[in-house]
Amino acid sequence: MLGQLLDGRYQVVQVLGGGGFGQTYIAQDTHRPGFPKCVVKHLKPVTRSPEFLETARRLFSSEAETLEQLGNHDQIPRLLAYFEDNQEFFLVQEFIEGHTLKAELLPNQPWTENQVIQLLQQVLGILQFIHSHNVIHRDIKPDNIIRRQQDGKLVLIDFGAVKQVQTQLLTIPGQTGATIIIGTPGYMSTEQGQGKPRPNSDIYSLGIIGIQSLTGVHPINFEEDPDTGEISWQHQANVSFGLASVLSKMVLHHFKQRYQSAAEVLQVLAKSLQPPSFTQPPQASLSQPNSIGYSSASILSAENYNRLETILVEFVGPVASRLLRQVAASASNFEELVSQLALYLRENQQIDFKKKTMFLLEKPTLLQELTTKIEIKSNNLPIQEPQVISDGFVHQCERELANFIGPIAKFIVQKAVKSSGHISRAEFVKVLASQIPEPQKALQFEQRLLS
Repeated sequence: MLGQLLDGRYQVVQVLGGGGFGQTYIAQDTHRPGFPKCVVKHLKPVTRSPEFLETARRLFSSEAETLEQLGNHDQIPRLLAYFEDNQEFFLVQEFIEGHTLKAELLPNQPWTENQVIQLLQQVLGILQFIHSHNVIHRDIKPDNIIRRQQDGKLVLIDFGAVKQVQTQLLTIPGQTGATIIIGTPGYMSTEQGQGKPRPNSDIYSLGIIGIQSLTGVHPINFEEDPDTGEISWQHQANVSFGLASVLSKMVLHHFKQRYQSAAEVLQVLAKSLQPPSFTQPPQASLSQPNSIGYSSASILSAENYNRLETILVEFVGPVASRLLRQVAASASNFEELVSQLALYLRENQQIDFKKKTMFLLEKPTLLQELTTKIEIKSNNLPIQEPQVISDGFVHQCERELANFIGPIAKFIVQKAVKSSGHISRAEFVKVLASQIPEPQKALQFEQRLLS
């Protein structure tokens, strides 16, 4: 084929590849100044029967029309021409100067989080466009994403695998038309592997690329959670909770549990990148007698918020603080907050987590009651100067509390020191004892420090 002139215009200069049904070439357009490069896709029908050729011709024209519409997007190659020659079909598309994403995804060389976010945002924008035209790409992979040399933008190529959502062939009632499975192992979702791709099958494939870029691990080497069958990858990446949660939902095994549209992913991604809606709590006042550090509309007291965070640490580790801030910002009540947090845990952890958080729904915490009492006294009657809590006593409390709840004790004691105000030793110890779930052990803790 090298040197051959197609349609009297496109001269083949390089064979890119192909298979039994067609080939792809780089050609020069000899009818334009400078002989610019273009990509030619050559489709060879498997049979020359008139019926098959007529069907192939109709589908070829339909695909060309689709590519003509998609080419209106700046990050999709434009369709330049299509023609038939000797009962074979040719598509001519814009040549994109640049390199594929595959050249950037090197083993054991993870990208930064910002690089991954830019990748997701750009490709999701393209997917939103093609899905709005009822087209599924079906082969989203690093080889089919080119970083354009002139501006660094990502361009999605190889729409030879596009599938219109509307039925293309009328089938006899009661029979099912054969479906050609198109995709690449490692990047292909389960439903696509079964020949039933959906728009969020493309979202799955992009999520896989995102995880690959963050971890430096090829998809064929991804680990699988033995309990859920989902991809297990967060431990291999330095990633924020927000981005990790978006990617994890993009690649869920069942398509119904994933994001349903590219627009939805973009919206959630943008929200996850925003700073938390609350950080340091405002000062409590008489108009907020039942809360510490949070407005009257808050769904949890500051103390119970800290206790919930402590419980969450057991399940997700150091990301608990960030996770809780982000989820609490949008939850309207405690039950919703716990339910949303549970979604980020494994199925075998969710029940245990909900059980451990149920006690937070009980009566106001002791710390709340003590603080409220002090505030009321300070605004009405003078109160006696309480016994000073020395640094030595604080350290003693840390050691004793650690015997009952472990290393987290130091964190809890320091929190209590900052938020308890001027209270007596006995009241301070009772506040700490309220952090011990077992009543008998809580009593032992009080006795050790107050006897």
